[in-house]
Formats: sequence, C-alpha cells, structure tokens
Amino acid sequence: HMPSNSSIGSFADVNLDGTMNGGGSEEKRYVTFDDDDIMPSATTASSVPAMPPHYSTNQQQEFTIPKYDRTQPCLTMEPPKLEQIKKWTITNYKYTKQLVGEKLGNTTKTVDRETDERIAELRVQKVQFAAMLRESRALYTRFESLLNCHQLLRTQFNTMVSHAPDLAEQLQANSTTQLILERNGKGLLGAIKTFVDTLHTLVNVTMQDTILTVKHYENARIEYDAYRNELTNLQNTPTPTEATKNKLLELQVIFDDRKQKWERLMQDTHTKMNLLNENRNAVMKQQLEMFNSAVIAYFSGNGEQLSDILSEYHIKTRKLSGDDDSTTKSFLAQQQPE
Repeated sequence: HMPSNSSIGSFADVNLDGTMNGGGSEEKRYVTFDDDDIMPSATTASSVPAMPPHYSTNQQQEFTIPKYDRTQPCLTMEPPKLEQIKKWTITNYKYTKQLVGEKLGNTTKTVDRETDERIAELRVQKVQFAAMLRESRALYTRFESLLNCHQLLRTQFNTMVSHAPDLAEQLQANSTTQLILERNGKGLLGAIKTFVDTLHTLVNVTMQDTILTVKHYENARIEYDAYRNELTNLQNTPTPTEATKNKLLELQVIFDDRKQKWERLMQDTHTKMNLLNENRNAVMKQQLEMFNSAVIAYFSGNGEQLSDILSEYHIKTRKLSGDDDSTTKSFLAQQQPE
C-alpha cells in the first residue's frame, strides 16, 4: 500500500533523528518506514534520495557505551608494589639525610674504632696489591717481548750460517746461547704468569668480595644511625600526642630490625676479614717465594734449578705463540672446587 502525502508529509520536514517539524509546533512525531512503502513515483523521484541497497529501515543499530565502575580502583599498580615503593623512598630519604648530616657534622654517627681501622687497612692493602698486580702484568708483557726478540735473533743467527761460512762457529755459538735464554725464559714467563694470576684472584675476587661485605655493613650502619637519631628526637618531644606515641612504637620496631641487621653484618665483616688475612698470608708467602726463586735461577743461568722450581709448584712453561691451551690457572683458582 502507499501512504498518503498528508500522513508522512514532505521529506524536507523529516529531521535526521526521525522526527517531523509540525509547522512550528513543539510536538514531535516519529515515523517508521517499511521497505515496501518506499516506492518513488514520477513526481517524487527527483526529490527522494536513492537508498543504498544494503540499507534497511527496519534494522535498528545498537551502540554499547561502556560504563565506568566506581567500585574499581583507578590505579593499575598493585597495592603491595606501592607499599614497597613507599618504603624504599622513605628509607632512601632517611639514608641520604643521615649521610649528608654526617658530612656536614650536623648529626651523630656510631663509631666502632677497631672495625673502622681494619676496614681502612683493608682498603690500603687492596690499593697496594692492585699496584703490584699492575706492575707484574707490565713485567710479563715486556719479558714476553724480550723472549720474542731472543727467538727472532736465534733464527737470524741460524740463517746467517749458510750466508757467512767464515763466521759459522761464532754464529752457532750465539744461536745456542739465545736458545738457552729462550728456553729458560719460557720457564720464568710461566712463573710470572702464575704470580700474576694469583694476584688477580686475590685483588679482584677475594678482596673484592670482602669489600662488598664492608659496603653492606657501612650502609646498614647509616640506616641504623638514621633511625636511631629519629627515634631519639621523637622521644625528646615535650608533649607527645597519641599519634606521636603510635609513631614512636612503629619506629622502635624498625630501629630494632636495623640494629640487628647492622650487628649481623658487622660480624660477617669481621669473619671475612679474618679469612682474608689467613688466605692472603698463606697464598702470598708461597707465591712470593716461588717468584723470587724463579728469578734468581733464571738470571744465574741455572736452568736445572729453574726446572725444579717449576715442577715443585706445578707451573707449565709459556709458549711464545700465545696459545690459549698453555694458559696456567692461578694457585687460588686451582684450590677452588669445580
């Protein structure tokens, strides 16, 4: 069927939302269309726009708008992580405040004279042994270059024998001497390498581990003093309130925890320094005796004594080609279990 023009009016009076303008009145009427109702005639074909083929007026589009749930928290970070960040921030603030106060002399610090003196001596020894390691490495590099020169010179002496027959005897004697120096030098080079490796293990492994424990101890001491000073200031409040008393109880718990941590790390520091002293004395006495004996045997030309020293300390001779298979382990590394 075809509705009359009076029932639907003109298309110009239909709004975009489906309402019709009723000649200036405020009344709004909603018009629905069926697919069969829209049949443009010759009179309306020019005024009615063409509908797209997929369009259907009976189909109603639904839009879903997400609703905000006020019961859910806005933050995406979990509360335990926020608590950890909060505690970390407070601890670092107190640590920095205590450290700056000690530098400026505005606050008190706990002093253990015996521990502080041992720590200071440990740092001095580490610097001295590091300098010894640096010079030993320089000696190894330069002595290796010297042995390479001996090797090249011996090769040149042997080559010159065929080119200067009148000097063959002298050239052969010099070649033999250079060979002896080269052979004995490889033994001394192995002894120097073992000495360098042992120093490296002592300075960069054993001592460094003890220094790391010392740093943990010093950080724990600063945290302990920070809470101790704060607790003292809070206890000296003239008229403490209920909130002050609650904070005082909370600080007392944290202070006791920091004190136990500081005392435990102090004990660990003393234990590691004692073990370091025993290990250093035992190992370095042996290595220094080996190094001194090897140097004396080499420069005195006593190759047999040098070989005996290398056998006693299980030291392999070094190859001048720089083969990695000839690398010897340090004494400390050999003592560590695999």
